[in-house]
Amino acid sequence: MKLFIVTFVALVLCIAGLGIRIWIKGEFIETETGRNKNMKKLGINCVKNEEMEQHNSSCACSGCSFFSACSKKS
Repeated sequence: MKLFIVTFVALVLCIAGLGIRIWIKGEFIETETGRNKNMKKLGINCVKNEEMEQHNSSCACSGCSFFSACSKKS
């Protein structure tokens, strides 16, 4: 029973910590590779965009909206 209580308290603290961080920042962490500022600084791009560049296609990924960008250009 003690293990359950300790685990429950730890889980509540973790969820509360994440909630407070989101509340203070006012937004969720950006997980899309094409739109994440830190990944852009490191030179990491959207995989779909890199693949299109390697294949010299005219259809490029725009913020990881690959399929909508391609359907508009064709």
